[in-house]
Amino acid sequence: EWARTNAGRFVNMFATVMAACVISAPGNELRGYCLQDPSKALPFMEFFKPEKFIRSTSVGALIMSVSLGVGTLATPQVEKLWGLAREMLKRNPAGYLVFVATVAIAVFSLRGQKEEDSKAKRV
Repeated sequence: EWARTNAGRFVNMFATVMAACVISAPGNELRGYCLQDPSKALPFMEFFKPEKFIRSTSVGALIMSVSLGVGTLATPQVEKLWGLAREMLKRNPAGYLVFVATVAIAVFSLRGQKEEDSKAKRV
């Protein structure tokens, strides 16, 4: 069945998210109109700009559709990788030490890099 293939799952997710974004867009526009600062509120015809609405809706929907479509493709692969890692750790419990050490090194490395970046910005 095509829907169970990678292409089918991607297309189904892409189309569903795209439709949801496009269908919800007018409500988002109305929400933005209603939540304007009262002291700076624009009349509806000035607030609503069709070209801006279409552009932001299409770009936002495309970004979200591609992101979730790729996530749909990546999730089974990550689940397989995680399953292999768990099996390896069950067979060799010392692997937990290696895992914890790797995470600790990554965390400390990122912290050091952030500190260097913040020092460089101050100078």
